[in-house]
Amino acid sequence: MRYILFAGLLALPLLGCGSDPADDDDAAATTTSTGSGGTGGAGGQSPGCAQTAAPDVTDVSGTWAYRAVGSQLTQAQGLPPFQTRIVSVMLITQQQTGDAISLQGTYCDHYTEDPDAIVHAVIPDSFREALAPVAREGTFAASEGGLRYKLGPLYEVVGAALDDSAQDDLPADPADARVVDQDEDGHPGMTVQLQGLIDGSVYVAERARTELDGVAVATDRIEGRLGFASEQSVLETDPPSLKATMVGSRTYPDPEECNSTFVMVRVPDAADCAWIKERADTLFQ
Repeated sequence: MRYILFAGLLALPLLGCGSDPADDDDAAATTTSTGSGGTGGAGGQSPGCAQTAAPDVTDVSGTWAYRAVGSQLTQAQGLPPFQTRIVSVMLITQQQTGDAISLQGTYCDHYTEDPDAIVHAVIPDSFREALAPVAREGTFAASEGGLRYKLGPLYEVVGAALDDSAQDDLPADPADARVVDQDEDGHPGMTVQLQGLIDGSVYVAERARTELDGVAVATDRIEGRLGFASEQSVLETDPPSLKATMVGSRTYPDPEECNSTFVMVRVPDAADCAWIKERADTLFQ
């Protein structure tokens, strides 16, 4: 029982926010592929969580605090699935020209919520601090039901340097020249800690794909659906015996798509990550 419960924990994608129900029987035991595509549910496509666009909001330029929550289920052999929420918080500066949007974002926080797990995946400060700033483009344009906020797919790779971030295979061997000690802790890839019934460290390379689709519900708030996909390769573990425990577990999307969402709240231009984190408990409510 101890082995099976732990195997489920190790299957978590740590930067991405979702998973794929497709069978991965032919995949390597140390790689977890996850994904959830589509345009998303907020703003009219998912009746249970659709939002109504505020008709007087026509420009979303400015400084914003962003919080994305991806919900997924992890299934270990012989056990019921449990839910994990992966949360990313960013500071975003956004410009709008006509219908076109461009933005720059900096990670302020990145963590998991898995209250039902007996072994928790903990993202260290060094992991969060090593996440690169992002640049994205999208639109805030007329659609059925009002103006719709959309950001196209963004691929983020951590723990590896790929020529094609969207298509290249992730390295599976820590000796692969593409592996990068991105968090600079002396271990390959990025380090994730395990705490609980069993303690240890997992060194990973990962690719995440995110896509946003929502509406401005007020002049100072945008809400919507987070589309996502992620793929993770375990390079090494400490102790080494943990690597074998990846076999037999899988992750897949939370069937309630309204559980994977994003919120953006307009903040003062002088706001920084410290300002956002200090108010995070109430800022996104």
